[in-house]
Amino acid sequence: MASFVDLIRGLVDDGDEMKATARFRLGKLIAKGGMGVVYEAEQIGAYGFTKKVALKLIEPSTSGQSEVIKAFIGEARLVARLVHPNIAQVFNLGRTSNHIFIVMEHVHGLNCQDLLARLAAQGTRLPRDFAVYIVHRVLRGLAYAHDQAGDDGKPMGLVHRDAHLRNILVSYQGDVKLTDFGIARARGFLPKDSPDVIVGRPDFMSPEQITGQPLDQRSDVFTAGVALATLLLQQNPFAGETLEDTRRRITEASMPKFGQLDPRIDPELEQILTCSLERDPARRYPSAGGMMDAIERYLFINRAGPNTESLRRFMQELIVPIHDTRILTRADLEELEKIDQAVLPSTSSLPLLSN
Repeated sequence: MASFVDLIRGLVDDGDEMKATARFRLGKLIAKGGMGVVYEAEQIGAYGFTKKVALKLIEPSTSGQSEVIKAFIGEARLVARLVHPNIAQVFNLGRTSNHIFIVMEHVHGLNCQDLLARLAAQGTRLPRDFAVYIVHRVLRGLAYAHDQAGDDGKPMGLVHRDAHLRNILVSYQGDVKLTDFGIARARGFLPKDSPDVIVGRPDFMSPEQITGQPLDQRSDVFTAGVALATLLLQQNPFAGETLEDTRRRITEASMPKFGQLDPRIDPELEQILTCSLERDPARRYPSAGGMMDAIERYLFINRAGPNTESLRRFMQELIVPIHDTRILTRADLEELEKIDQAVLPSTSSLPLLSN
């Protein structure tokens, strides 16, 4: 009997292109940003095959703008190269007569902003070690992305520039994924910004980013420090009432004494926050890997820190009543998520997309 590989070789010669089509049934809206919208979707294949994915589409109102299209395509090409457990995977780039879309990994869980909101609604907080662990996983993804080289072997110089809480996903299985490289910069992939335009979420920006100065991968280290502070404090200490107030807090105001704001922050963790949030990039951790190493020492030396399994248990306990100890089924999780997403408009009646 011929092997599967032999069968494929019989159908497609080396170097030939195998044509195929894919259809997608759109589900609920997951997120909406400046460049596109993201829907939960089902990819429909032959013989009853289905797979849950996330579908990111360019907003129809922006689809005619060439720079937006270039950035959208650049994001897909860039992230398709990044295969890492802590980065949400991109599977494909497609188009219809009306849309350009990216097919991405569907992460069944919560982004960190919604996670904090869920905890606040229950009158509780994110445990300290889970906050630190989540940022550790983000730093793993950033360190991997920062180290990537292009086809010519030269560093790509990738900087995410927008690793705020809504772009950090925590699945109900305890996985942490960084997503949305829509404004990332890497050599040869995305168009350059206009010099007078600053993009990103201001209260997570580094001082050099919010003032429009040249930046490198240490800017993502500062953003990771802001994410860590926000997860611990349940509020962003740099967020002002206005953009100018936020800029002042990031560039000029006295740095908070984090241990005074939250007694769970001990001197070692205070040092990690302080070093990541240095205004002078030369005084920060020199890389995402350097900050990650400091967190590893904090979490795992002389004690047993959290892991994927303990985070999974925490996430599953979060979405069921404390007294309910039954094993959750996939249907249970999806029903509970529907309750959580009730504020988002339903799009289940939208037609199929085909590319």
